[in-house]
Amino acid sequence: MEKAIAKDYPLPRDAELGITSVGRSDTLPGHKYGPAVRPYYLIHYILAGSGTFTVNNIAYHLHAGQGFLIEPNYRTTYIADQATPWSYVWVGFAGQGAAQLIDQLAISETTPVFNSSNSFELANSVNQILLIDKMTPANKLLSLSYLLRFLSLIAAATVSDVKPEKPQQNQYVTQAIQYVGQHLSTVSVDKLARSVNLNRSYLTDLFKQNLDLTSSDYIRNFKITKARHLLESSTLSIDQIAEQCGYQHTNSFTRMFKQTYGISPRKYRQQKYN
Repeated sequence: MEKAIAKDYPLPRDAELGITSVGRSDTLPGHKYGPAVRPYYLIHYILAGSGTFTVNNIAYHLHAGQGFLIEPNYRTTYIADQATPWSYVWVGFAGQGAAQLIDQLAISETTPVFNSSNSFELANSVNQILLIDKMTPANKLLSLSYLLRFLSLIAAATVSDVKPEKPQQNQYVTQAIQYVGQHLSTVSVDKLARSVNLNRSYLTDLFKQNLDLTSSDYIRNFKITKARHLLESSTLSIDQIAEQCGYQHTNSFTRMFKQTYGISPRKYRQQKYN
């Protein structure tokens, strides 16, 4: 469990840049979030305590003064330490210009962890966005100014030399994971195996060894968690989200979403914004 304040914002598909999620969380010992897949960029900064951030089965133990980048379509989990659970702030953003902004930062998908001593300024940027009540045109511009301030502080940060706690995963699994993210609307276990030139059962065994779940479970989890975050952070219709996440029929998507989260996609979206 956690004590958190958070806001999610739907972003039009053709937007140049916009905030999709912002918040602060004071977690309880062992609090876990994920595995999850998001369709937007997300940066966390740790204000106090410690925990473990895992991206595609590569784990980093982090503490106050450090942060981490989550790029779109990467499977991540983070867990608060049992003795010193962490508190952190985060900002999620997307749009046609988002990737260009990320390119200006020192961090990337291969070096996702950074160090920064600007804890007050980073936290204040997030707090100022949270204080904005309604996203009028003027307030949208104001919130973007705080996002850019947040990113400017990250740009001035240094890349952390923290070493992963787990060895690099199997190269075939890494390639397969990249394929899932790039071909989500059409991916299947058979296509995934063919993409890395392996037998289906052997690839499934490799997934089980490296990620502790089968390749079909990985695809299923990837689809449904990305769909959830698209419901939160986009203005796409339910039909469009189902299509983007590889469901041939909206009814199948609705059934799987309700089975996973206990609520229909439509009601989930209404609940988030009403």
